[in-house]
Amino acid sequence: MKKLLKIIILLPVLMVLMMVVTVVVMMKMDHNAKYEVSTENTTIPQFTEMDIPFDHKLDHNKSLPFLGSAIIDIDNDGQEELFLGGGPEQQDKLFSFKDGSFVDVTDSTGLTKKETKDATFGVSVVDADRNGFADLLITRTTGVWLYSNDNGTFIAKKLPITLSDNTTPLSVAISDINRDGHIDLFVAGYIHKELAEGQSVFREGYGGSSVMLLNNGDNTFTDITESAGMTYVHNTFMGIFTDIDNDGLEDLVVAHDTGHVKTWKNKGDNTFEDVKNPDSDRFGYPMGIAVSDYDNDGLTDFFFSNVGSTPPKMMVKGDLTDDQVFNEKWILFKNQGDFKFEDVAAKAKVADYEFSWGAIFEDFNLDGRDDLVVSENYVGLPPFHLKFLRLPGRFLVQNENGEFAEVGAQSNIINKRFSISPITADFNQDGYPDLVHVNLEGRSKAFISKGGDAAYLKVQLPNTIESIAAKITVKLDNGKTLYRDYVSGEGLLSDQSHIQIFGLGNAKATEVSVKYINGKTDQRTGSFSNETVTL
Repeated sequence: MKKLLKIIILLPVLMVLMMVVTVVVMMKMDHNAKYEVSTENTTIPQFTEMDIPFDHKLDHNKSLPFLGSAIIDIDNDGQEELFLGGGPEQQDKLFSFKDGSFVDVTDSTGLTKKETKDATFGVSVVDADRNGFADLLITRTTGVWLYSNDNGTFIAKKLPITLSDNTTPLSVAISDINRDGHIDLFVAGYIHKELAEGQSVFREGYGGSSVMLLNNGDNTFTDITESAGMTYVHNTFMGIFTDIDNDGLEDLVVAHDTGHVKTWKNKGDNTFEDVKNPDSDRFGYPMGIAVSDYDNDGLTDFFFSNVGSTPPKMMVKGDLTDDQVFNEKWILFKNQGDFKFEDVAAKAKVADYEFSWGAIFEDFNLDGRDDLVVSENYVGLPPFHLKFLRLPGRFLVQNENGEFAEVGAQSNIINKRFSISPITADFNQDGYPDLVHVNLEGRSKAFISKGGDAAYLKVQLPNTIESIAAKITVKLDNGKTLYRDYVSGEGLLSDQSHIQIFGLGNAKATEVSVKYINGKTDQRTGSFSNETVTL
């Protein structure tokens, strides 16, 4: 009888222990490579890891768990700086890469957060006042701020933007939809932290409200959300303007939380049409957006992160009904033209990975094929507070077959911290893109490329609103053609280097042409290799 009583008492403990062991085993197995992908004839780039001397502080009681970042050349000296946003009551920071390390240059720039003490979320970079220097657009709980730049010195101004009472502006997508030369904004809205009902609420009408804003010509704005046909209520992470169907109009791609990917077609009269895509009839957690013509066919493609294989489906399906289709897999939209897409994530060998945040495309080995980097680990998931259970982040090179091989360990790119987004620029000026994982609640981590023998071409457009959604075409002497869109906001709450790096392999470029969204074109012909073409 006593033995039976002991068993009865111990049974709940044993069951809990078994559940814990099961979770640990499953999460460790989740780290394993998901596919066998050939890397024959594909160079595996090599990197040197270093910390960036800034410890981001997250206050879970005051702030949503997000962090803004950007690449900006503050004084037009050709050396790009790294912007990292601070948490509540924490100063934002600017770093310059000097003598092989990142140096804090914030104090010399006048970049302060004395006007507000809330966390910094999204960041976009553009010369908003047209004085020849790149400015910063920054979202915080209190609103959207413009940091005007005068040769490396910033002056802050809160923009007069009205949002719903329950809404935090999480990020800003920028374009000039009416062609008046001024920045227009899509502000992605997320529900205030204190009003959130949970992390897996899919029901229609729950969340913050996003807005489409038309510039009045003086950086005040008119809300055209309703007249543009874009009124909705749903938590939204981000949007990106780019010309999806090559009709000379910038369309808008949007990632909802607990919802869908949205593809809004620009109709040319300040209105947008919500066009169906492969994600329209299923539900998931699309968060980060990466943009690339990854197969070099002249049509822009999109990658979207998702919760992946990490959390149990029963935990993340939330309030979805049995007849609503749930998709946890990573998403890769191949553009088929005419605003039609195919989700080819499984075909490209990127579907079955883990919980992820921001993502970017970049040609890290300069072979003419864009590679993919994805941020991982969620500060709000309890098992991730044990470092050995955290995910490594994914660094995937694209092979000759259009498939993506995970080579993070081989490239020395492992980040078991809470990364919100990757961010890329050529910090050491060797032509090879470098990488930063922007980490929440801790130090961000940089990975500086060790270079190689491949050639590159950098293309630099004016950092003005006219360049957003421009189409860049580079023709090579081996008959190949490379395509790139000039986009703002790729990743998640981040803005990448606006200097476009094209990998030439062992070829040379013979022609560089740009078609701007306002219809203007520019072209250079010659023999280009390991240099920058400025247009």
